Amino acid sequence: MRYFKLSTLLFILLAAACNVKNTMPASETKIDESALKKIAATAYNNEAWKDVIRYYKQLSKKFPNNTESWYRIGNAYAQLNQTRFALGAYQKALAIDSSNNKILHNMGVVQLQESTRTFLDLKNQTQPNDPLHIRAQLVINAIANLFYKEFEIEMEN
Repeated sequence: MRYFKLSTLLFILLAAACNVKNTMPASETKIDESALKKIAATAYNNEAWKDVIRYYKQLSKKFPNNTESWYRIGNAYAQLNQTRFALGAYQKALAIDSSNNKILHNMGVVQLQESTRTFLDLKNQTQPNDPLHIRAQLVINAIANLFYKEFEIEMEN
């Protein structure tokens, strides 16, 4: 019985400690800007895509006109195959800097991925003798060829 009371008391104390709210002012509990940038960049370099999204979203709330934050959020979503969210982030980045070639390139790649999914759906929903089935396959092949050539060019450089 004595151990039961002791373990119950210990459990209550631990639970209470976990639920205690930080009494420091909010400004003192937040990570400073430079530390947040370093954490976000480290997550990006380590390809921790969910963390990249979390940290760069925090930065984008503080600095909504920071193109690099939106660009990296888009890249992280693209890596997670969440192309619609990637497109949204790239669009925000382009609204800030419409001539950024990196954003335009990555957005184009993601749009091609979305298009490929659409044509794969079309191909799967049509019969092999249907002209749309044949056309879908041609488009899929053309997109695949584009990706192959893109990587071939990058490997030459």
